Amino acid sequence: MTITPVFSHHYLREQRLRFIRTHLEAFDVEPRFPLPLFEEAVLEIEGYCGIEPTCHVQGDRIFAGDIQVATYEKTWPKSLMGASKFLDKVGSQVGVQINRNLLDRFSSLYIHSSKIETNTIGIDLRPTIQDSLIKIYMHLHPGGSHEDLVMTALALDGANYSAEVTEVLLKDGALIGFNLFLDGRSNIEIWAISPGGKYQHKGNFGRDLAAYIRKNFSQKVNFLFDVADGIAASFSKQKIDPIFYFHFFDIKDIPKYFAFNSLGDRIYDFYQSQDCVTYASISVREQDLESSRLDNYGFLYNKSDVCQLNLDKFHFAQQLGISP
Repeated sequence: MTITPVFSHHYLREQRLRFIRTHLEAFDVEPRFPLPLFEEAVLEIEGYCGIEPTCHVQGDRIFAGDIQVATYEKTWPKSLMGASKFLDKVGSQVGVQINRNLLDRFSSLYIHSSKIETNTIGIDLRPTIQDSLIKIYMHLHPGGSHEDLVMTALALDGANYSAEVTEVLLKDGALIGFNLFLDGRSNIEIWAISPGGKYQHKGNFGRDLAAYIRKNFSQKVNFLFDVADGIAASFSKQKIDPIFYFHFFDIKDIPKYFAFNSLGDRIYDFYQSQDCVTYASISVREQDLESSRLDNYGFLYNKSDVCQLNLDKFHFAQQLGISP
């Protein structure tokens, strides 16, 4: 049978929904609002995508309704149109308040910017609608100069970082995220990214973050930086300390370096049984690494809807600044 472009696009859309629903069912996530609208938005994305579910663990509680979706192609500003349509539908529902002020002010300034590759569409379903949120994260062109975008995000958010952290974000900022809660709260996250310590830096990308980690953080953080394929540090004025994301191309590397509580073992067993996994990551604060077993952390994995893993890993390596 010949696979036509129409058939292929239909298959990819169904594949995305299958990935999302399989994850939610595995962790008993109730399919509540705004999941149906999110699925509609995911179906409308053109091209091929990465589906990135995250399980957030807090002691004996698991929150597994965090899912991000984005294309691997340069789709800005068209991708923002899909996100805006999704936000319009969610915001029109009774009992929902979405404050788009930060997102709209930022995007209006950079709607024609060549420095933004694409934006994700994401949701994080929590037990109450007030604590649930929509995530619109903008991926910046890897290795480029993004200081103007980062400065704008910092000014909009009103965060007061040290000169050292500000410099890290200006030099190695690669993602600007807008978290829009369904009760009207909103905030901005900025992620700095570096290749893992075992890789040579591609130009200057990641050098400032690497130096910041070497200087300011524990031996454990530095060890994980050295063994991971990539690292991201997420900063927000809502967080006292950064959250580190340790990225691994091979999910089977993760239990070599992290010991989990029983929930983590359950998550790992499910993740490693899945096909089409491009990479997996552990997100954790420095202080939570001091325990012999992790109790507070995030565990995410990325799945490709086309399952072309070599190509997908190539794109992710580019995002991390790793030379292919």
